[in-house]
Amino acid sequence: MDEYRYTQEDFAILDSYRTISQSLGKYLGENAELILYSFENKQHSIIHIVNGHLSNKKIGDYLSERDKSVLNELLDKNNDYKNNFIENVTGEYSKINYTLIKNSNKIPIGLMMINWNYDISLINTLKIFIPEHAASNTEIKENKNNKSEEIILDAIKKVITGIDKDEVGPSVYNKTIIRKLFNQGIFEFKESVQIVANYLNISHHTVYLHLRSIKRIKKIDNK
Repeated sequence: MDEYRYTQEDFAILDSYRTISQSLGKYLGENAELILYSFENKQHSIIHIVNGHLSNKKIGDYLSERDKSVLNELLDKNNDYKNNFIENVTGEYSKINYTLIKNSNKIPIGLMMINWNYDISLINTLKIFIPEHAASNTEIKENKNNKSEEIILDAIKKVITGIDKDEVGPSVYNKTIIRKLFNQGIFEFKESVQIVANYLNISHHTVYLHLRSIKRIKKIDNK
């Protein structure tokens, strides 16, 4: 790869992926970061990026060690793509898709990465897939409360499934659940506090107490 010289076909293929990434970015919305890498210059491998604010990456940046490790795994196993779930130190989740880009001779010339951020507001996520005019639809208005409760309960169950109570300790178990729900934007639903309180068998005052603590820590971290 170090001695390989890129052809006009290679550049045309990579250029077509710019259009694909722009189109996907419009479709998926601000939750999804799309990054296009070229292997021509390893020190400045990012040649196109959509929603770069999610990772603060920019055109001209290089492949991170984590992403380089995934790339090497793809090459070693002769795979064309891989999906990864990642949780950072603050408990925020991302799902990342890596797709290897090859030319007509099956030579890897680039990589497209889609980083889906689960911790952008859930309501904003739902808005992406609902037409604007649907907000005034009578049927949707009638089912709004039921749908909201379903979304909240489903989120609670999924969060609880991913938490080991013995590992985090009983004293911070509920707070950990509430923090993860907060990161997912669940508390933007008006009725969410009471639903969470009922499910966890705690008072709504306790939920508000945890939320104030979480927001205070977030505010300090962002300074």
